Amino acid sequence: MWNKVKKLFSSTAFNIFLIFSLAGLVMWLTLRKDGDQVFAILKNVSIPAVLGLLALMIFERLVLGWTLKLECNQTYPRYTLKQGFINAYTAGLFCNITPGASGGQVAQGYIFRKQGIPVHSSVGILWLDFIVYQTTMTIFVLLLLLLRFSYFYSNFSRFFLIVIAGFAVSAGIIFFLYLLANSPKFYTWLTTKGIMIAHKLHIIKDVKKSLADLDKALYEFSKEIVVLRNHKKMIVGLAAGDLVRLLIYYSIPYFCAIALKIEVHPSQLLDIIALSSYVAMINAFLPMPGSAGGTEATFILMFSTIFSRADAASIMILWRLVTFYQTLVVGSFVFMWGKMQKDVPLDAEKELPRTYASETLQEELESI
Repeated sequence: MWNKVKKLFSSTAFNIFLIFSLAGLVMWLTLRKDGDQVFAILKNVSIPAVLGLLALMIFERLVLGWTLKLECNQTYPRYTLKQGFINAYTAGLFCNITPGASGGQVAQGYIFRKQGIPVHSSVGILWLDFIVYQTTMTIFVLLLLLLRFSYFYSNFSRFFLIVIAGFAVSAGIIFFLYLLANSPKFYTWLTTKGIMIAHKLHIIKDVKKSLADLDKALYEFSKEIVVLRNHKKMIVGLAAGDLVRLLIYYSIPYFCAIALKIEVHPSQLLDIIALSSYVAMINAFLPMPGSAGGTEATFILMFSTIFSRADAASIMILWRLVTFYQTLVVGSFVFMWGKMQKDVPLDAEKELPRTYASETLQEELESI
């Protein structure tokens, strides 16, 4: 029974159906009360402003493509911005349609392979991308929490513990990896007592496999730590690119309000950026593909404190269209176009190892 459920949730078609079903449920519950007001607000939308928002989100993917190119060019100088752009949209697409964003890096590895980068290199590139992005995001959100802590704690006391917990999870991941790579004592404890405790608590079933996976992950992570220390100029570039992406994504609700001709003051921009980051922190606890349903509901609850409920719902609809659904549509076309391109010959491995990609998702990537 459990295997059938896992297989169902690994199906791309089912996950897309789930995304639209959950989002539709939230929309129905929202519009049931404020439908007339929301539709009236949406009718006032500025089409040129919406096109500008779409262009801004495409630029955000282009920035990610540039950072991927920057990483790849250390070993593969012929890797182009266009290839990075294809890879960036592929990441966004499969993060959105797989539970817990679990399929993004798998799909990126697939595209990297088609672009002539073997798996041992793509794994390192993706590790480095994850390390820098996670570190940049953690520092950025920490600053937002410190700058607006008293205001948001007093206004969002019912949500703030979840926000803090989401931040703690994000920060804990990167802290854990750095500690693992730099503390032999911690590594020794984890690979002996730590894993055995997890096994006794039934968190880990296969001790040998868990040790092998941990060793492999630590090996890849340790290699990228060396890159971090020896390529500081590149790391600054990657962090700057990630910061630009975060600023774009978190400020989109502000520009959505402007596009909908909802009254908003420039002094509210920092609050809106902070609120957007808090929504993202809460989404860390939502395992559904694209955090569907929970994202829409959380957004409305959060933003209803600085806008009316109808205004918040209207902003959410436009925000979700230009961020999430735009990525689904454009990402699908970009992925299909990238998939149809002729494979660049590999120097080494011809296939992704099964430890790197699940058989189900790998087969679906091949068949799409």
